[in-house]
Amino acid sequence: MGQPKLVMLLCALFLTGSAYAAVSDPAAIQVQTLNAALLKSMRAGSTMSMTERYKALEPVIEQVFAIPLVTRLAVGPQWANFPADQQKALIAAYSRFTVANYVHNFHKYDGEKFEIDDNVLSRGDDKVVHTRIVPTHDVPVTLLYRMHEVDGTWRVVDVISDGVSQLALRRSDFAAALGSGGAPALIAYLNKASDDLMRT
Repeated sequence: MGQPKLVMLLCALFLTGSAYAAVSDPAAIQVQTLNAALLKSMRAGSTMSMTERYKALEPVIEQVFAIPLVTRLAVGPQWANFPADQQKALIAAYSRFTVANYVHNFHKYDGEKFEIDDNVLSRGDDKVVHTRIVPTHDVPVTLLYRMHEVDGTWRVVDVISDGVSQLALRRSDFAAALGSGGAPALIAYLNKASDDLMRT
């Protein structure tokens, strides 16, 4: 089971170049909160260490993403068979893995333009926030954030790029570790991947 591909990381990691443009929908505001933190991290460049970047992004990601729910969905049906201590450890490992991906991939700025659409779509109990990244010398990338209301707050549960669900990719990626050794194997995999990301 290899490291997640760049396209998977782009699915999960996105920000708005108009980080201070007005948005009114609560789901869009959540995405914009993430965007503003990522933009600040990018512009800091080499003046901010990996550890400092992690500490700055961790509370924002925990606020914006439904980490416990996403962890359970990514693990799949086996989740119900794990004892509470393993479930808690999996959530912590997945949270660290998510933050480490942001730290690793958003550490420099090259004039990218980012956009967010306040015209949020409703999909049953969920909402979809449309975003777009416009590189200086490349074609734009469109991302759709699927948001779900958890304890009264809209949080990210999935990101879709070119019709591909990040949650589905995570579920596929985690299956090998789960098949080889259950929750302990997946926890070890996530922690090793996080360590590798933080070193590079």
